[in-house]
Amino acid sequence: MIDCSTTDSPKEVLTPARTIPCQSVLMVGTDLGGTGGIRAVVSGYVAAGLFDRFAGTYVATHRPGSPWTKARAALRGWWRVALSLARLDAPLVHVQTASRASFWRKSIVCLMARAAGRPYILHVHGGEFMKFYERECRPPAQRYIRYIIAHAALVIALSEQWRERLLTIVPTAPVEVLPNGVTLPDLAAVSRDGDGEQTLLFVGDLNRAKGTYDLIRAFARVAGRFPNLRLVCAGGGATQAVRQFAAQADIQHRVACPGWLGPERLRAELAKATIFVLPSYAEGMPMALLEAMSWGLPVIATPVGGVPQVVRPEVNGVLIAPGDIDGMSAAIARLMSDPALRSTLGTEARRTIEESYSLEATLERLAAIYRRFGLEPRQDRAEPARAAEPQEGHR
Repeated sequence: MIDCSTTDSPKEVLTPARTIPCQSVLMVGTDLGGTGGIRAVVSGYVAAGLFDRFAGTYVATHRPGSPWTKARAALRGWWRVALSLARLDAPLVHVQTASRASFWRKSIVCLMARAAGRPYILHVHGGEFMKFYERECRPPAQRYIRYIIAHAALVIALSEQWRERLLTIVPTAPVEVLPNGVTLPDLAAVSRDGDGEQTLLFVGDLNRAKGTYDLIRAFARVAGRFPNLRLVCAGGGATQAVRQFAAQADIQHRVACPGWLGPERLRAELAKATIFVLPSYAEGMPMALLEAMSWGLPVIATPVGGVPQVVRPEVNGVLIAPGDIDGMSAAIARLMSDPALRSTLGTEARRTIEESYSLEATLERLAAIYRRFGLEPRQDRAEPARAAEPQEGHR
């Protein structure tokens, strides 16, 4: 049995009844040319060679766009899942899901896997799954969610906190923690302590749940003290509303909303940023935070979801309560006034990622999970497997 109380070295949790031998992987998620955390996680897996190591394929059931675009992508994705279940050699179905529409789409995949007699892993992302389950679903929908979770061969949570939350839904579910991981960038050319422009960087959906408006309020309070400091809010969502909010605070000339950034632009912003801020009200295991820490950035974040598992206050970052504008402005002012502290926190942030959240370490843990289902790495990697919809996208 696997003792899921720790994420350091998991032991087996899968009973023989749940462990159906598998020979390949069918991973199902979102369009790799889109945005968001699931896309970032899966793109990392693909780039790091997961499908070179294990036979299998990737199918997207979601594509951003109009309702018609999304519906067509779902229908097309389900059809490809059906074909893959028929054609792949004894597939293990690895379902990447969040809440709301993402869950409903992916639950169909879970039912298809059960109908085909194949085990599925339910990999739960996003910071609002409990809100979705407890507040937004009526009892029949809650029973359906419990059914999907209870029949998973394994449920993957992004942090110990999220494991405990998922177990409140189905106490007998085999839930295991697999933190997200990121690629470690080369920091040789990074230099952040010059006399020029300095940057507060936020990456994520621009909305209230991510604390975007709180961040603008906090920045407005300290902007006068640091004339060379600007705020970059990178991401989709309520871009125009955020710009208008900054204008109301009379700091619009110092707030940039460039939209979602492609990989090169994102790396450029991370390389030159001074502080990374993520003042969310709910999170899973935010990829943007892990990426910022991998670049040696000091971070200001809120202790929600898997964040407290990563950020240790006064060691590798600063934690503030969600909605604490005073605390956020004080943290920004403190770090901006103390370059030595920024350097210390940034160095420890990088060390944290190197030791516990590198993409290589995450893939090794995932490979160990796959091997428990009977999957073995490819003997010949000369011709790597390709995703059903190979794309290269932006964050």
